[in-house]
Amino acid sequence: MKAKNLLLLITIFPLLLIGCVNVEESTPMIEENQVGIIKGNDFRSKAMLQFTDAYVNNDLDSMTDLFTEDANFMINDADLTFNEVAEGFSSGHDYFENIRHENRDAFTMHYKEGEIAGNIFTHYWYTWKATSKKTGEEISIRGYSWMKWRGEKVEAVYNAFDPTLYNAQFD
Repeated sequence: MKAKNLLLLITIFPLLLIGCVNVEESTPMIEENQVGIIKGNDFRSKAMLQFTDAYVNNDLDSMTDLFTEDANFMINDADLTFNEVAEGFSSGHDYFENIRHENRDAFTMHYKEGEIAGNIFTHYWYTWKATSKKTGEEISIRGYSWMKWRGEKVEAVYNAFDPTLYNAQFD
């Protein structure tokens, strides 16, 4: 019986010590050069994921209401309209099957200080994967994207990835 009590005490004692940690020390404080707050699982982060799901499902036209009429898309620094992006991304489905995004992460940054105060950006990291219809090879490309918001609409999008493997399928 004493062995059980000793084992119980050895198990519970560290938990009691952890419970005594000062909450003020474990709560993040606003730092001197902090410029905003980050939100995850908010409607903007979810909208980014819905947009990328629509791309994967070849249904970008279902997302037109997410964007301002003058929304600008920069895909690897090429300036495009929503219609150009929808057409271009859709044509990729002619060359690839099983298109998907894996290792996805999205969060929204609300900038409160500095030159960009008042701006809201949703950031997105992903691994684009698909099987080439030309070669049968699975291709994997890391990418990063952001959406800049004006109210509850997106006014600008940037998407960066190395297009080398992607473009090779068009030759």
